[in-house]
Amino acid sequence: MLPVLEGIISRRILLNFRCDPATAQSLIPPPLEVEAHRGFAIAGVCLIRLEQLRPKGLPTIVGVSSENMAHRIAIRYPTDEGMKPGVFIWRRETDQKLVQMLGGRAFPGVHGAAQFHVSENAGQITMEVSTEGGQTDVVFETKYGTDWRPTAAFTDFPEVSEFFKKGDCGFSCSLRGDELEGMQLRTLRWEMSPLEVQLKRCAFFTNNTRFPAGTAEFDCGLLMRGLPHEWHELNSVPEFASSK
Repeated sequence: MLPVLEGIISRRILLNFRCDPATAQSLIPPPLEVEAHRGFAIAGVCLIRLEQLRPKGLPTIVGVSSENMAHRIAIRYPTDEGMKPGVFIWRRETDQKLVQMLGGRAFPGVHGAAQFHVSENAGQITMEVSTEGGQTDVVFETKYGTDWRPTAAFTDFPEVSEFFKKGDCGFSCSLRGDELEGMQLRTLRWEMSPLEVQLKRCAFFTNNTRFPAGTAEFDCGLLMRGLPHEWHELNSVPEFASSK
């Protein structure tokens, strides 16, 4: 069993898409089910910088830092108490070679390699993520401190904040692809703010083989900063039924 890990979320950006539920359902393994919200499946890219990540209780000096990216979707998964909210992660990438080597082996979560080029100041951030074969490349610019603007999926900011707060259990396919594995991200303080995003490239969601035209549209951007957190391995995960 993996020990509890703790650290700081230095920066977490969520680039969110509203998707056609039937299309999205075809891309995740049963028994997981798309969680429909106002008639949409909510998917997106989580770009997260972790700092001081280490086994809980060890001094911060032994912690590691990394830039990470996950392509994910809000789902519901079966438990003994009924269906609960969570996320399914299609892909993970990181610039931390140790995580690339051990992910899916020593701990849940297969991670591919990516290069992160980040430029940020007090008012904005520019990020370019390059991945193998360009399959999940992401390029965007953002501005901080903007007011929330209603979208087709979320009418007000409390609604969007609560939606993402409840999805703390994440599942993905194992390295062999024959079972699901899971981790819970416990954010010990929940603070989120809106981002104004100029999205220049998002290869995963603009791939028409995966998402035909009109089935995935950008919805909103969100930012979290400086939050203590813990990673807990999930003891119980849904039985993998089939791969997609």
